[in-house]
Amino acid sequence: MYEVEALILMAIAGLLIGFVAALLGIGGGMVMVPALFFIFKLTNIIPHDQMHVAAGTSLLVMVATSIGSVVSHAREGNVIWQLARRTIPGISIGVIVGAVLASYLPTAALSDIFAVVLIVVALTMIFGFKAQPAERPRPATSKCVAIGSVIGFKSGLLGVGGGALSVPWLTLQGLPQRAVSGTSSTFTLPAAIIGTVAFIFTGLNETDMPYTLGFVYWPALPIAGCASVFGAFVGAKFSRRASGRMLRVLFGVLLLAVSISMVVAE
Repeated sequence: MYEVEALILMAIAGLLIGFVAALLGIGGGMVMVPALFFIFKLTNIIPHDQMHVAAGTSLLVMVATSIGSVVSHAREGNVIWQLARRTIPGISIGVIVGAVLASYLPTAALSDIFAVVLIVVALTMIFGFKAQPAERPRPATSKCVAIGSVIGFKSGLLGVGGGALSVPWLTLQGLPQRAVSGTSSTFTLPAAIIGTVAFIFTGLNETDMPYTLGFVYWPALPIAGCASVFGAFVGAKFSRRASGRMLRVLFGVLLLAVSISMVVAE
């Protein structure tokens, strides 16, 4: 019974997350992880390690949702492949390190870390901090690997995409917005794939719950994944008519409330 309730809640969450992500141009992982965390706690289908399973499951869903984004941007010529090739190796290393570290942290600590990051993202949305484009030569491979490792570490540790870090960095390199979005999408896909595999292996000996493999809850993929894709389609339609600034402020306030709730829940 609780499994059915959880899947219904995941479908609703996926729909809303996809809608908001497309409407505001943000990554859905920052909302998907806390949504799954609260669903797991509310229904108790994941009795322990809820934050770990939420992070691993979020990365799994992200694999499905980011494939279409990468293909679409690549067809439109929005990807700077030179930057992608230089940065992805660092992302791969960072994701593995982050996921392994997450496996050693208690769920309360992981939840608190996520809440702090959520507060930073929320304040950025509320006050409208944005990186300003600057014409610069393409960064050296060593710098790309270093930046990529930081982006990947955050993704692997928390189960989210790297947009909060990759978008400002790519903007500072002087890329136009379409190239920023396109190139950033190529960072998310490998981070999600490697992160999912890492959360599976690091959780193999930690969980024995139904429908899980390691720290990944498989039923969320078709339910939350499909719902978020549909929600993103609807959100993209509304984004042309919505007042983006006001929505971002309101959503930032919502994220602040979510971050506080995550701390209180533990």
